[in-house]
Formats: sequence, structure tokens, C-alpha cells
Amino acid sequence: MDAHELRRVLEIQRDLYLKPGDKILVVLVESLAHAPITNVLQDYDFDIALIPMVERPGQDYEVDEKLLDGKTVGWLITNISVSHSPATKRMLDKGMFLISNPGITPDWLAILNPANREPCQKNAKAILNAIGGDIGGKFHIIANDGTDLWLKVPNKNWHIEAGGREGIGTNGTYGELTTAPYWAEGTLVLRPGDFLTNPINRVNEKIVLTIHTNRVVEIKGGSQFETLTKMLEEPNDPKAFQLGEFAFGLNPGKPEKLYRSVVAEKRLGGIHIAIGTNSICLKEDCPEISKFKYGRYTAGVHIDCIKFGASVFFEPEAPTRTILEKGILMI
Repeated sequence: MDAHELRRVLEIQRDLYLKPGDKILVVLVESLAHAPITNVLQDYDFDIALIPMVERPGQDYEVDEKLLDGKTVGWLITNISVSHSPATKRMLDKGMFLISNPGITPDWLAILNPANREPCQKNAKAILNAIGGDIGGKFHIIANDGTDLWLKVPNKNWHIEAGGREGIGTNGTYGELTTAPYWAEGTLVLRPGDFLTNPINRVNEKIVLTIHTNRVVEIKGGSQFETLTKMLEEPNDPKAFQLGEFAFGLNPGKPEKLYRSVVAEKRLGGIHIAIGTNSICLKEDCPEISKFKYGRYTAGVHIDCIKFGASVFFEPEAPTRTILEKGILMI
């Protein structure tokens, strides 16, 4: 992305998310120190914390705790997502709103278009209305590639990210209805054209994830499978293989080409699960938090697995409710 496009992305985010009087901590990876922060935030009170290049999604990073005092916004501009990192969670725990920008690419602008905000909100409300509100239940995800996955999610734990200060923050782009599963069983197949979290991004060979009792127990595939496995093993934490998120994409924006997972996960008609940390997706006051084996945890990694073209059914009781049919929103 050229300097003009980068500045435009940051300006759109500023206008979407910031409020007068905000005090901002910009967490900036060293290789992006050229980002036009001073120009974009000239009317705001802000500090900058430089951090080294990030090696895996959800990896922790060091930030001076004193810099968090009194801040209302954390603006993360990094090469790989740190939105599910322990340091980021500390910002959330202090009540800061988060804007996370993992590897800004040209596809961001089509998704960030402010005209997409109202459709995102309508799509989220339509899904919630279809399942009966902010309730829990069982989801069934199927596709003709062998995907056959069941998930159970808790009551009162849905988050809407639709381009505002509501919800749990934003991965820079917006358009997501998300929760945390406490049980999952079955198979998720990622095909060429699906996505995995940066740095893998676009899947180019079939990857098969076998999931048992909310844990990834087997991964099969080509070279990208090896990268995925390594990222999950690096934290040396048994919780890294747990499922931490289930979400629907809401955003109708259509970039000419998808580059990044953080954009792909927001596209309308897609769904994603995430392997690893669940602490951002599971509310502290979730009434069914006891159903989670590890409770609300961080695991040193959070990898989104984004799938297009799947059918999704909600089955709290008869009759079954169709949410997506082959990637088309049906409600």
C-alpha cells in the first residue's frame, strides 16, 4: 500500500472511531514507523510505543504500563495481528477502545467504506433475530468439501463490530458478529481461496482440521499446514489448540482482490473459527462461563480460519433455522 492509501485508511478509522478528547496510545511496529501518525492525529493527545516485528498472531509484546494510564484508545499498527495478545487484553481491561491494523493492504478501503456500516448493523440484527436474540445454542456448519462441524455457544455473549465504539473493538476493518464456542466436534476444511490469519492469509492447498471437544486434534495439508502447526506449537501452551471464536462476516464491501485475512473475515457470507485465545471473545460476565474448560484465557496465539461458501444452521430446538446457504445470507 502506498503512503496515500495508508493515510486514507488511518483517516477513515479516525473519523469512524475517535471522539473529541480521546487520549490515544499508538502501538507501532518498528518497520511501520513511517506511518503518518502525527498528520492524522494532529488534533489529538497521543503517545507512540514502538515494538519489534511480530512473529505470530496473538503474540505478546511489551508496552510501558505508564503509557496506558488515562488512555481511552489503543491504536495498533503492526505487521501481524496483536489484537488477541495479553498486552492488548490489558488495554481492554482498562476500558480502552481498540483499533487493530495488522498489515494494511489495498483491500482495506473497500471494506472500510462508511456506507457499509448500516448494512453491517442490519445483517447482525437479522442473524440475532433469526436465532432468537442474544442466546446460546448449537450451530451446524457443512459444505460439499467434507466440512461437517458442530459448535455450541453460550447465552448472552454475542459481540457486534460494525464500525463504532460499541462491542469489543475492531480489527481496523469492521463487519463481524462474534462469540466464543465452549464445545465443538467435527471437521473444518479450508480450500484454495479461503483464508488463515496473517502471515499465511490466502489458502493455496486444502487444509483439513479435525476438532474434538473444542480442540484441534489433527491438521492435514501442504506447506501451509506446516506453518499453521508451527504457529500453534510456538507458545508451548495446551490452550493454543482450543477453539476461541466463532463468527459471521457482515460487510458487503467487495474489494477487487482480497489480500488479508483481517479483510476476508469481515466479508458477508463468510464464517470463521479461531484457534487459540478466547479472552477477547468471551465476556467476563457471560452467565455460562463455567461451561468453558479453561474459562477466559490467553494462549499466546489466535489464528482465524475463514471459510466461504458454507451452509450454517442454528438448532436450539425444532425447527432448524438456516442462517447461510452455500455462503448466501438467508435471513
